[in-house]
Amino acid sequence: MPSENTKHDVLRIRMDSVTLQLLERAQQYVGLDKSKFIRQSIREKADAVIAQHEQTTRFSAEDWQRFFALLDNPPEPTERMKKAAQLYQDIVSTHDL
Repeated sequence: MPSENTKHDVLRIRMDSVTLQLLERAQQYVGLDKSKFIRQSIREKADAVIAQHEQTTRFSAEDWQRFFALLDNPPEPTERMKKAAQLYQDIVSTHDL
């Protein structure tokens, strides 16, 4: 049975006065109460850590547009690319995969 997402779950944490003051200053700037600010901060940090460890790549809308434009109209291969492709073909053909 899946666990139900409720706001009845409680997390109690201890923090020093400097951290608490920093938290209170920051949460006032964004207009969130402490609980919402802490939840949002935890989610943002957790997403960043997970993305770093799972090597998730995120693209902006501009990145996607450029990516698909290059797929539709690829540039001509450079001499270096041609040499790399030829070297690959030479390696593959001599090893009979």
